[in-house]
Amino acid sequence: MSKPLNKPVIKVKFKGERREFYTNPNDLPVQPGEPVIVEADRGEDLGYALLPCQNPRIPEDGSPLLPILRRANAQEVSRDNENRNRERLAMQFCAKKIEELNLPMNLIDVDVRLDRKKIVFYFTADDRIDFRELVKILAAEYKTRIEMRQVSTREETKRVDGVGLCGLPICCARFLDDFDPISTVFVKEQNLPMNPAKISGYCGKLKCCYRYEHELYEEFLKNYPPYGTKVKVNEKQGVIEKIDIFQQTVSIRYDDNQVEDFPVTEINKKIITLI
Repeated sequence: MSKPLNKPVIKVKFKGERREFYTNPNDLPVQPGEPVIVEADRGEDLGYALLPCQNPRIPEDGSPLLPILRRANAQEVSRDNENRNRERLAMQFCAKKIEELNLPMNLIDVDVRLDRKKIVFYFTADDRIDFRELVKILAAEYKTRIEMRQVSTREETKRVDGVGLCGLPICCARFLDDFDPISTVFVKEQNLPMNPAKISGYCGKLKCCYRYEHELYEEFLKNYPPYGTKVKVNEKQGVIEKIDIFQQTVSIRYDDNQVEDFPVTEINKKIITLI
């Protein structure tokens, strides 16, 4: 997890839907969508400015945010576009070497940094991979720093993008910056069936939307008795089986297995009493 930083910074978007926060020490009048040059690890990189952020998030280790150095000029934008072609060729070359070395890994993307001082190869794998020989081959071929970065299926999906079951572009690619833990508790509080095909996202994991919808459901559910609460309705006993915060109703299953819906306003009144 990360912690908030209470000063205005600018979020910058890079290839692969990667988004990072940067300071703007020179107070450049950067507009949303404008290409900017940022300081990177021992070099520079190009990204596109998004909206300024008042409460960005920084790594737990408290390391300072890197700065935006300047606006990108036409030559730098052109060089960045050329890097996309270099990435395609590097992807092909690396995939071939992975096959030749018989490494159990799946190459998913390649990033060539603007200054070409570093190339990052993203991959997924079930276990840790000994890719030292592969790195030697890549370093000899490209004469630059090579980084092999193993990512999760969530991060893989974010980089390749896609459409969710809702019919909209997936949230992680559109706007999510972090992958916070997601629990089946969040699914249950929405009273959804535990059907893996319906509650899983494009990546095969629980949908991210359950995580950021959780606070809203948590707030609404304060006005309802918990699931499983025993109640009495006109001398009949049952339990609260379902809560619908949109219709503002509760479903009660009686001891004879019959189910009846009531407005939540009837709770603790003459009709429904908590046991």
